[in-house]
Amino acid sequence: MNVKKYYRFGLLKPIFNFCFSFCTVLLITNFSLSAQDNPYKYNITHEDSLSLEKVIVEKYYISDSSDTKNSSVDPLPKGSVTYRIFIDMKPGYNLQMVYGSPQHELFIETTTKFFNDKTADALTGFNVDTRKLNTGNIALDSWITMGAASRGYTGIPRAEDTSGFSLITNRPSLSKADGFIKGVLPDFQLFNLDLSFFNDDSNAVRFATNNGGWAALGGVKGPTPENRVLIAQLTTNGKLSFGLNVQIGTTTGGWVKFVAKNPEASEIRFSGLTCK
Repeated sequence: MNVKKYYRFGLLKPIFNFCFSFCTVLLITNFSLSAQDNPYKYNITHEDSLSLEKVIVEKYYISDSSDTKNSSVDPLPKGSVTYRIFIDMKPGYNLQMVYGSPQHELFIETTTKFFNDKTADALTGFNVDTRKLNTGNIALDSWITMGAASRGYTGIPRAEDTSGFSLITNRPSLSKADGFIKGVLPDFQLFNLDLSFFNDDSNAVRFATNNGGWAALGGVKGPTPENRVLIAQLTTNGKLSFGLNVQIGTTTGGWVKFVAKNPEASEIRFSGLTCK
């Protein structure tokens, strides 16, 4: 695993002790990207097969001319949409991994390009500096995550944000409900992923992998009873499409793999994991 200088959210330590290494090996074993070769198979119950309720694609924000003026490097086109993608699970279940495998490619793409704010220095939600959310267009940057929307804060759908408090004060439509909630963030891990895509301000069109993913050690649950976990924020003025695969931890310590298409063995196809 390449540990790069931009993973500065305090979860990847500069020295990996034995305990961490052991847990990482165990995680990789249990999260094997090849389901048919996994020695830890178990019987999926009917309840487990229904653990993924839906995939929510929220239109979080639509940019205007003032956002275009805020762009210090690459202009954010007026009318660009910032999407947030949530995995909605039954209570008690947890999201363990979003992945691509040889049989199931993971991809996120647009017909134009994704907006990446180079001044944000954030490739994941864990990297977003909460103190800078009102600086330029940092709040609209594109990234992936396992729950985190910024350092110390979890993302929730804006319709669930009834606190009346907002971290984002420079955009009227977000000033009363910005979809941030204080929370304990999981240990975030990457596998065979190059996140330089989310620092590209000119050619970020298609992000894909057939042998990698991002995960939360021990899994992560949503911060509200609805149990919805944020996995990505994406801004584009084009048409968004994706194909996702997720692994969900069960209430009994097992797991279920939901795929966008062509399920194998105990995998379950879930149509909501595909957006065209």
